[in-house]
Amino acid sequence: MDSELAAASQWATESNAAVFIRLKTESGVVQAMDSEEGDEEENEEGEGADVIEFHPEFTYPIYGEHERIFGYKGLSINLNYAAGSLATYFNIKYTKRIEQMESTSTVALKADDIDTPMRQILADSVCATQSEFAQQVVHDTRVFRPSGRKVHEYAGRSSQTEQLRYEIYSSSFNDTESAKYHERMQAFVLFFIEGAQFIDTSDERWHVYTVFERLDMNGQTSYSLVGFSTVYNFYCWPDRKRARISQFLVLPPFQGQGHGSALYSYIHAMVLGNSDYADLSVEDPSEAFDDMRDRNDMRYLLKHNAFAHIKGARVEQSAISELQHTHKLSRRQMTRCIEMALLKMIKSVKSQEFGEFRLFVKRRIYAQNMDLLQALDPDERKHKVAESFASVVDGYRRVLSLL
Repeated sequence: MDSELAAASQWATESNAAVFIRLKTESGVVQAMDSEEGDEEENEEGEGADVIEFHPEFTYPIYGEHERIFGYKGLSINLNYAAGSLATYFNIKYTKRIEQMESTSTVALKADDIDTPMRQILADSVCATQSEFAQQVVHDTRVFRPSGRKVHEYAGRSSQTEQLRYEIYSSSFNDTESAKYHERMQAFVLFFIEGAQFIDTSDERWHVYTVFERLDMNGQTSYSLVGFSTVYNFYCWPDRKRARISQFLVLPPFQGQGHGSALYSYIHAMVLGNSDYADLSVEDPSEAFDDMRDRNDMRYLLKHNAFAHIKGARVEQSAISELQHTHKLSRRQMTRCIEMALLKMIKSVKSQEFGEFRLFVKRRIYAQNMDLLQALDPDERKHKVAESFASVVDGYRRVLSLL
């Protein structure tokens, strides 16, 4: 039996590594076509600067919680996208597929279905052949323009031959083209946001913000998707609404370049500038998102001298509420920013100010985790709060060091 299991394991592939996501432009797809000399099958090797390739972080929504695919050797699952329009071509390649395990008499083994689960998350308008896809990429590189309304832009690099700009677009599902684009784009949330699900596009309270890279070169303009965020508008009594960021993603090739900060800062500025909004909150933020959000909120608050009247750790709840309403951050986030501002003012951990700060933060930690902490004995409760405080301070210091 052990030998049978060992033989079977040779046919198992990690699905995250097997899935290749490629963003292609006109020159990239033409180079790929030329290299094939008329072969209908796509050459996935030798991708250049005009083809951006990366792998998903998660594939369990498609291929199961273990993220393993059985029954193939040399497996590659290829998701090819036009970089701007997201026109899609999906194909599967492998060097060998299992037909039967002659040595296995007690267990029936067969190759997993790869095609159906992937197609279930893709838009209906997937190109049938590589040739069709190549033609679509050539066309879209020249013609595609983002749907929705352009609401903001910022600079990228430039040279004598090319200039990069980044543009943010606002759209809703009432717009047919925007709805179709979101259908092609939404697969990325499953690949890169843990626990994410598709949103209900029939709900008119959703809004989508997309970031595109605009390349102006040799008199031609082309666009590539950089990232996006979905924002839900909740009712806020009596006559306002709350904006909540639900999904927020910058595609891996564009991460670490400030695009997440640009998109988040725009959404916050939009909320600040619209009297219909009470505040901005975030649904289940990741640690990386929290760091980015903290940095941007602190930069904004320091720039606007928001902490001028805070002189010590005895901050009244009314003062927190006033700052929260003025700057339209959630109460949790405003409290965190005040705590960071207090820590920034403290010169020494041996000072009276640090002792007051520690008490202020520990009270907040206890209040937010009261149900869990009350179930512990006093010594363990004290240890848990102290442990949480140390972790919070470490996180705050990391954020403050980046301001």
